[in-house]
Amino acid sequence: MQAETGCEIAGPEEVRRAAPLDHVLVDGEAVRLGETTFDVVLSPGHTLGHVVYHAAEDGLAFVGDVIFALGCGRLFEGTPQQMWDSLNRIAAWPEATTLYCAHEYTASNARFALSLPDADEALKAHAEAIFAARERGEASVPTTVGIERRFNPFLRARDAADFAARRALKDGFKG
Repeated sequence: MQAETGCEIAGPEEVRRAAPLDHVLVDGEAVRLGETTFDVVLSPGHTLGHVVYHAAEDGLAFVGDVIFALGCGRLFEGTPQQMWDSLNRIAAWPEATTLYCAHEYTASNARFALSLPDADEALKAHAEAIFAARERGEASVPTTVGIERRFNPFLRARDAADFAARRALKDGFKG
């Protein structure tokens, strides 16, 4: 693509393992896509070099595999503490912030969330709405920070140890 377009290849340092970079992105750096300015948010946990792009002014973020609607990514390279810290950075944003995640796993994530002891009536109603939307062929993403603070079982964890226990349960969940 670079040979055909002359584009610059930018990414976190970790990407050098797989591809050459013209520019290494650092936490807090601003990048532009068209008229939108995004802050680079290094978000290790899923992978060591995972990056989130947050456009605070526009109230949106592309969060990749750090957080999903009612879920989060597996820990392929990072530690539970790294993922917990990354999730909490996102959770600290305004509740109206729209989160665009990389996968539509919401129904499966809802089944897992419902299996946990802290599932409440509000979560059950939210899950039922998700199941109905998916049956109609409707997407359940994007989501918002506010919705995830309320219902995401990984953001409902008390601390990194509780997060790690929940992630281990999810990794073996067959529901």
